[in-house]
Amino acid sequence: MEGVLAKMRDALAELLLGTVMEWTDEEVGSQRPVLQALAGIKYDEYQQFSPGMRFVESLALWLKQFETMDERRAAYDFVISRLVFLSHAEMAHFSTIAYPDVIRPVFIEQAARDSSLTPFRISKVLGTNEFKRLEASSLFFGLSDGARIDQFRRSNKELSHEQIFTSYEISDEKVEKIQEWLLKRGGNSVAPALVLLDDFSASGKSCLLAEGEVATGKVARFICKIKDNKAWQSVVSFPKTRILIILYVATEQALANIRAGAEILKRELGIELTVLCVQRIADDISLKATDSGLFIEMINKYYDESVEDEHTKTGESDLKFGYASGGLPLVLHHNTPNNSIFLLWVENSKLLTPLFPRVSRHKRES
Repeated sequence: MEGVLAKMRDALAELLLGTVMEWTDEEVGSQRPVLQALAGIKYDEYQQFSPGMRFVESLALWLKQFETMDERRAAYDFVISRLVFLSHAEMAHFSTIAYPDVIRPVFIEQAARDSSLTPFRISKVLGTNEFKRLEASSLFFGLSDGARIDQFRRSNKELSHEQIFTSYEISDEKVEKIQEWLLKRGGNSVAPALVLLDDFSASGKSCLLAEGEVATGKVARFICKIKDNKAWQSVVSFPKTRILIILYVATEQALANIRAGAEILKRELGIELTVLCVQRIADDISLKATDSGLFIEMINKYYDESVEDEHTKTGESDLKFGYASGGLPLVLHHNTPNNSIFLLWVENSKLLTPLFPRVSRHKRES
């Protein structure tokens, strides 16, 4: 019975979309396979749709609010040809391959350098005590809930559960237990590397950023904390302990900003800090205010200033092209970044309906 109701609902959603777009029967027939594939493989899994809502219905309601048929066609073409949607399976895959494809090669390179071997002699390097200690005694921390530490832990059986932590904010008592564990593992309480994991960064502002000659963001705060913390001083020793920031997905803008902040920390504190990502998002996918075309005109025409608040103003721009003018045509399966163009996620607006409703980290003051 549920399957029948689902098919009826899908048929009604397609009918609504066909009516909104004024499609002929032939156009409906040609677009149906595309929409069904997009919805079934990815878009229907979006977690912020309201109960009972699916992609095709949301798309029809989103398109309906645009005044002219040319605008609706431009918006539809944008969704079909420009939108990037990262599914749950894709994000899980990125977390799974982060260690073998991104982190482990860094360990191999460092172990080769420490043991005076060429990094191309991988089997030889893997047998060295230098590599074994790097792999066995480095510590891995989640920078946010999105770090998928459970997936990371299950996917990398060569790592011990005792060296992987869901959060970088841990108590002094936990740090002391880490020290005891390190001593039991190798007779040395100093961790060779701290690996900080996160799922996504669009601008880098919340992670690590250079503001003038000062590094800001949660990584900078974390490093300042452990540098001056008595419990942590028995676990880390800079520059002997290096720091790796590993992002599963990041824009080029975010990587540049984070690396600029890393340079300040390296210069001020002597820390060897490496910034890497599994899946890089190129700058050329972003929309810019200087671009031409009807869809760009629509972004300006339909902009609702009520989406702005005290938190978004830190991006130093309006939100037409998203926070910090990110201009991303990007949706993540669990939420839409506010660095994406506002027409995709617009929230708290009485004028517009979003295609992919967004849940903000910050509660708006009434």
